Amino acid sequence: RSSSGPDPSRKTSDPRPSVPKESIKSTANPTSDGLPEYWYHNKMPSNVSFDEMYYTQDKDIHSTFDELFKESYVASATRDRKCPTGEHGSTPGGCECVKPGGDPGLPVAFRTRRVIRVEASEMWRSYVKKRNVIRNRRAEGVEPMDPPPKTQSVVDSHSGMFAPLDPTVNELYAFHGTFVRYALSIAENDFNIDLAGSSTGTLYGRGAYLGESITKADEYAKDEPGGFYEGVFAVLVCRVTMGKMNVTSSDTEAGEKVKRMEYDSTCGKRLFRELVIYYSDQCYPEYLVLYQRVHAKDVEDEISNVLKRKFFMQVPLHWRNVATDLTKKHFRDHHELADSGYQHMQCLVNQARVAPSRKLQRVLRLEDSSLWEQFVEFKRDLRERLGGEEGISAVTSEMDNKLKVNAVEKDLRALMKRPCKFLKSGCKRGDKCKFSHNEFAAAMDDMGLAASRRLPVDELDRRLHEGFLWLACSTHDEAEEVSTGKSCKGTCFFENLDTALKEVKSKDGLKYAILCRVLCGVPGDDSSASDDKDCVILKVDSNNRRQVLIKESSAVYPEYFLELYSQEDEEAEKAAAEAPETAEAPEGGDEAAGFSNAVEEAPEDAPVEADEELSEEERRALEEPLHLGNGNEEIGNDELPVPVRDPDDISEEGSDPGDPGDVHEDEIRYGDDEESDVDPADLGPYWYIKRDDSGMMDGEPSELPEDAIACAEREAEWGDFIIVVDKNFKILKQWNQPKGNAAAKLNEMREFWELSKDDEEWSSDGSYF
Repeated sequence: RSSSGPDPSRKTSDPRPSVPKESIKSTANPTSDGLPEYWYHNKMPSNVSFDEMYYTQDKDIHSTFDELFKESYVASATRDRKCPTGEHGSTPGGCECVKPGGDPGLPVAFRTRRVIRVEASEMWRSYVKKRNVIRNRRAEGVEPMDPPPKTQSVVDSHSGMFAPLDPTVNELYAFHGTFVRYALSIAENDFNIDLAGSSTGTLYGRGAYLGESITKADEYAKDEPGGFYEGVFAVLVCRVTMGKMNVTSSDTEAGEKVKRMEYDSTCGKRLFRELVIYYSDQCYPEYLVLYQRVHAKDVEDEISNVLKRKFFMQVPLHWRNVATDLTKKHFRDHHELADSGYQHMQCLVNQARVAPSRKLQRVLRLEDSSLWEQFVEFKRDLRERLGGEEGISAVTSEMDNKLKVNAVEKDLRALMKRPCKFLKSGCKRGDKCKFSHNEFAAAMDDMGLAASRRLPVDELDRRLHEGFLWLACSTHDEAEEVSTGKSCKGTCFFENLDTALKEVKSKDGLKYAILCRVLCGVPGDDSSASDDKDCVILKVDSNNRRQVLIKESSAVYPEYFLELYSQEDEEAEKAAAEAPETAEAPEGGDEAAGFSNAVEEAPEDAPVEADEELSEEERRALEEPLHLGNGNEEIGNDELPVPVRDPDDISEEGSDPGDPGDVHEDEIRYGDDEESDVDPADLGPYWYIKRDDSGMMDGEPSELPEDAIACAEREAEWGDFIIVVDKNFKILKQWNQPKGNAAAKLNEMREFWELSKDDEEWSSDGSYF
């Protein structure tokens, strides 16, 4: 890289506190090593890993980066700015085509189209570790940048988007211009110093080159002529620790001096100050900003119309293949979601209140480039058919009352807000509370919450009646057929997951739910008509959720595949198989009538027989001892303490008091217990712990037993298995006898209690999943 001449636009004022210029000593607070407060993962413990990119949702984010561009703009060019016509080679000060007043001339402004935030735990920890090394190495102080970085004033005034910097190590935000797909790769994998300078030279040695001015960074930015990113440029806004800088106009040995620890970085002082680091962990690429160049001859109204439209990546941002150029490479991958995504999807299923309840076994995300291109092409054609960007709103606004397929989108958004910590005890702010009062969102931890924000609900084009809808299948093979896109034509999709699942039969207790992106377009009245209509509304249920028939397969992208298990379904299948051959299951799925024609329901007081076959999980649970009572003895699963009921509670039929049956709110007492003079407060804290059929657990500590019991009674109406225990995990009361292996479930609840009882966050957050 090369450039020449002084920079006449530099500011001369230095807003730093009154500190000797030659050094600023390190007095940084160690807490600054934590994650930025505005990150979705900001409450993650240090041993949790994550690597995600998000479209930022702050309402002022675009104006903030426009301001950052404006403050760092310099109306000058160097030989590194390429001629747009290709007629001129490298020219000092830039060729005539890129100078102010030329054609098209030097851009007069840069306008933000999209901002993506990078939240990557390993990259961040490496950056913090390197910053601390430099901080310790330069404890005597470093000479500050003079004048201050051009980005500093905007960064300092927007702490909700830029975390506080440490001036004692010359920490700052700087720009790195590049091609969109390279920017995505850097955001995912960090800078590759070994390849740095391979296309632009190494004036200051092989390293990562950044600039304090957007004008300089833009000289290295490239769009994609004739491709998806034509007219769209990318810059990484990076957090950089410069430390002790080698300030020079030319030094080919600069990199070697850093390796000898004479310096930590290089500040190339020419027309523009270029900032060079030689270790990738000295830089954290926090934001990827997509922007548009504005030239003097551009029409402002046309620019404004472009900026009004949300820009999305060619490949969805949450896909692993996001940086792939679909004109050069195709892919078809099934990616299993991590625990956080699994947790979020289970909450989504629970929120739908499916009956019977279902436990998520697996969830896969389909990334298929061919299917995606078909979907995008249909979307483009539909937009043009409805009048293009200019006329589409007028056409679709007339249909809004008839077709609004946004119920599933609302379900997804309901799980995106951080739960209110006063939800269980009663929030005084009510509907005015900025946190979520959704009981299902409260079951997610911070990783699940971050995963929920990854779903592309903001990518939907409501003008085209694009939305998420459910499709259900009985078998894995049927779901695989849907993933090819061949079986979606003329298929019914549902806003109600429970309704969709009831349309199919289970096999081995399993059903498959597929969350699809669907372009409903223009609704018609006749599903058999060959017209230009895209869908037919078949039914609207009492909750205003629609059943929609989609005419074209290309209008559907099946994205998430959920394998759901129901023990009740599996038992019903076994019962049906063992029933007399003359008894047939009713049509319409196993839930249509619960196989009531084939199997006579057992009386409520009938003894519960053990399953003939146990899963591996149940076998392990039966082999493990269960710790109860005062914690000193081990009680095997065949020696579970039996609740002793008062005589008045025993039915006239003489049911066995040792069989808990359908006990609700039974007081559990152990045979050798006698009344004691011990103060109940001495046995606290008391915990109420609940476990639902899907395996989710929740709990809360109280100082007194009556408080814990009151919490449990409020939750008992949902039918979950609930116990109240003292500090020794002695069970005081239980609600709603669990299905299946009670001992295994109690073991799980014991483990949950052991992990949670000493967690200090309980006192502030109230509940935990």
